[in-house]
Amino acid sequence: MKVIRTSISCLALATAMACAPKALELAPASPADVAVIAKIVATFDSCARVGAADVLMTYVTSDVVAFMPDQPALVGKEAMLASYRALYAAFTLDMHHAPIETHVVGSLLVHRGDATGTITPKAGGALMQFNNKYLMLFRRQVDGSLKLWRVAANSNIPPAPPPAVPKKK
Repeated sequence: MKVIRTSISCLALATAMACAPKALELAPASPADVAVIAKIVATFDSCARVGAADVLMTYVTSDVVAFMPDQPALVGKEAMLASYRALYAAFTLDMHHAPIETHVVGSLLVHRGDATGTITPKAGGALMQFNNKYLMLFRRQVDGSLKLWRVAANSNIPPAPPPAVPKKK
């Protein structure tokens, strides 16, 4: 009886080990995935130029989260859509994403790059230049497509120092 219990225990342990999830490893993305992401970020640039917030949203998941410079996190597709509609209504953007690297881990693709361009207020005012770095996480969908799941961006240009405080005499 003891041999049977030990055999069953060993069989259960072997089965559990065989069914355990394998550790996910970070690997370079395939050339096909790199090309798809390059096309998506080029579409982001096109959407910015023409103010197509609704088109931009077709490339994001419903639970997208965006961390953009100097503003609260945008949580969910509706929050992101409202933010981009307001941005595109107030400004004309000329943006260019420059991919640097893309890796894959499980169903996520980790993409890093730079985004440069100009922002012009539609109400008038000086053109502003930007030079940002970004990190995007794309999630592979059931149909095999890739959609933006998380994004963070901030400036490559350090902020100007505060003005000097005059010394008291």
